[in-house]
Amino acid sequence: MRYLSVFTLLFILACGPGRQAAWEKESSEKMAGGADNVEELKSQATDAWSKRADKAELEKAIGYWEQVVASNPGFDAYSSLTRAYYLLGDGYIRFEDNNELLIATFEKGVEAGEKAMLASSSEFESRVKGGEKVEHAVEAIPTEGLPAMYWYAANVGKFAVAKGFTTVLFYKDRIVAIMKRVLELDENYFHAAPHRYFGAYYAKAPAFAGGDMTKSKEHFDKALALDDTYFGTKVLYAEYYGVKAEEEELFDKLLNEVVGGDPNVIPDLSVEQALEQKKAKALLAKRDEIF
Repeated sequence: MRYLSVFTLLFILACGPGRQAAWEKESSEKMAGGADNVEELKSQATDAWSKRADKAELEKAIGYWEQVVASNPGFDAYSSLTRAYYLLGDGYIRFEDNNELLIATFEKGVEAGEKAMLASSSEFESRVKGGEKVEHAVEAIPTEGLPAMYWYAANVGKFAVAKGFTTVLFYKDRIVAIMKRVLELDENYFHAAPHRYFGAYYAKAPAFAGGDMTKSKEHFDKALALDDTYFGTKVLYAEYYGVKAEEEELFDKLLNEVVGGDPNVIPDLSVEQALEQKKAKALLAKRDEIF
């Protein structure tokens, strides 16, 4: 009986933190004939997305894209949806002290990302539905699938952190494999996103799980060398590397550059930039607690 209990515990630790992926479910989605107003819904979603500085407009955009995929599922709509859920969680709900809602939001982003990846490559779909690990099958996704991979991985990462350490360990290898694929295809994607990710990953992960502060710094510095205009890189550099390395001057420098920067330096990301400034201010406000 004792051995059964140990086995049960190991099973829970191995499987419990995960969730059923889209490719593990029976799907009734078909591309046959969508609703007559799909194009109108897409237009409404795009318009609401342009006003995403208002949380309510972002939620409207998500609602419209959900209607689009309900009648005519496809790569573009799913990619837009996974990115929108990420922004809702990371840009708004994270400040609301509601972890259950945060988990639910990122999980919706994860599912949309899974479906976007399936739609991006028939070979990937065939391989994962055949039982192959995502870590290996992701090599089948081409450059066109970058938005699906990146925003899926971003949502999974936040979902795992919100759920807890065992969930982080459960998804670690998958996220790393997907981000390596993004890095391989385009290291400049979304303002050097893969380098930004690995900078945070190597700083956040404990040594036994692959943490490496030297690699963290190398990736953050590479991200800034490729594009120093995106505020998110500096915020993560300060939050993860600066804090763990106890480099107070670097922490202050990076965050003050963000706070004092112009969010319109990247016109199509002025909303995201302003939200990164909000994160920077929050970190600076907790400086004495952090150090």
